[in-house]
Amino acid sequence: MINSYRPQSIEAALDILNEKTCHIFAGGTDLMIRKRQWQGAERKFTQDIVFINHFTELKNIEKDEIFYKIGSLVTQADMVKSDLPEYIREPYRQMSHPAIRNIATVGGNIVNAASVADSLPILYALDAEVLLRSVEGIRQVKIENFVLGKYKTLRKSNELLTHVLIPVKPYSGYFYKKLGQRKASILSKLSVFILMNQDDIRIAIGAVNETVIRNRTFEMDYLSHKNIDVLKDNYQSLMMGMDDKRSTKDYRERVALNLIEDYLKGVQSGL
Repeated sequence: MINSYRPQSIEAALDILNEKTCHIFAGGTDLMIRKRQWQGAERKFTQDIVFINHFTELKNIEKDEIFYKIGSLVTQADMVKSDLPEYIREPYRQMSHPAIRNIATVGGNIVNAASVADSLPILYALDAEVLLRSVEGIRQVKIENFVLGKYKTLRKSNELLTHVLIPVKPYSGYFYKKLGQRKASILSKLSVFILMNQDDIRIAIGAVNETVIRNRTFEMDYLSHKNIDVLKDNYQSLMMGMDDKRSTKDYRERVALNLIEDYLKGVQSGL
């Protein structure tokens, strides 16, 4: 039998999580797939449930001189309608379809840690961090350290992801492309997210490996040599995906590298 809890405060929720191993239910768009075993979902829905979507203090977007602080219960639709920079809002605009975006949360997409999670490439490129809270206190973790693998994160069973921190920094240009089978409720075959400044470039590739591909050394090297072929060869060496029902490994790798090449050629030619 699965029990459910609707605590009246974050503190009460943390007390429950400290005593029991539970599923945390926010928007529920990923959990319900697991419950119904839709789309061949491998993980089971067997634990008690803690409902948290009524915690209004986790539904805000704030900004200071250092970070955009995004509550974990902010929905994907809220992200699109927010005053955040366009390069943050655009990827969320392309996630799934309106009915899902109105329910699915920023934190849920991160904690689920699917290899095709659309928000992860953005957050990797932006050097995002997450705040994890438990009865023991709060810890701040870089997103690339938080995600350990497909459906695996650093979150302890008694922790709640409360906020996402994105450093405030302007960019002169960005590129985002996501490919999938269809327009509606699209499941990514691959995605590429690039941010540019005169002295900075960020490249993140999603849905090719089990985790997002990003390499700061390759980015810095490109700024010095501006050789697109070398950059592509470097990123090719990091690609370790497998054929699956979405597409072949070769297709995803080739298209991702071609998207990077096309964008950077346009930048170099001033287009």
